[in-house]
Amino acid sequence: MSLSSRRFLLRIWPRIGSLIAVLGLLLAAPYVSAQAADDDIPTVAVLDFTGLMIGQGVNSAPLGKAVSSMLITELTGRPGIRVIERYRLQDLLTEQKLALSGRVDESTAVEIGKILGAQYVIHGQVTSIFDELRMDMRAIDVETSEVIEAQKMRDKTSELLSVVVRMADLFVSSLDLKTPSSRAREEAIPTRATIEYSRGIDREDRGDTEKALEHYRNALEIHPNHRSAQHAVARLERAGEGT
Repeated sequence: MSLSSRRFLLRIWPRIGSLIAVLGLLLAAPYVSAQAADDDIPTVAVLDFTGLMIGQGVNSAPLGKAVSSMLITELTGRPGIRVIERYRLQDLLTEQKLALSGRVDESTAVEIGKILGAQYVIHGQVTSIFDELRMDMRAIDVETSEVIEAQKMRDKTSELLSVVVRMADLFVSSLDLKTPSSRAREEAIPTRATIEYSRGIDREDRGDTEKALEHYRNALEIHPNHRSAQHAVARLERAGEGT
């Protein structure tokens, strides 16, 4: 390389370094902005509702677990919030050696929310006696301990999904987020399918995945469009393939 060429490179090298730095910042900006925006999305934890279903022939099922799972399914994917999946939430509670039994009050919900790193916690109660459904839901702001949404609804047990969707819409609206503008009316879920799904969750919580899959599949045989049961079967089948 000639002397004149080396002198030319020495003169322009600082400018090249500056240009590379600027290009680096420009390329990183979308990632940084997306990461910051993602960090601004609030996390929601849905605790198991307390309650029981009692049907004809004294058939009973832990309906509260089914409601929390269905509410998580309904909220997941909605823009503006991040929802902790139920099985991950159970794992986190187990890691923290927290066992929830019975009704959860606001102070307990706030403490759990802090441990889970959630900004909002939803909890409540549900009962179904001979196809008469009652559901109470409360949503708590973990930072302020304020109840931002409280609802009580009554309907037929077969309209459980419709009630869950209405609860989800009200919670999302309390955060000033948009609810879906148009969608088909939710299909009524036969009570027997709800019982099977509830029992599936209970079995899964006990570690009996084989029996849980049996109940989830029974629920789908009765009601093939049961989204929460579809997700549960797909998740457990994937987990089985990985073992």
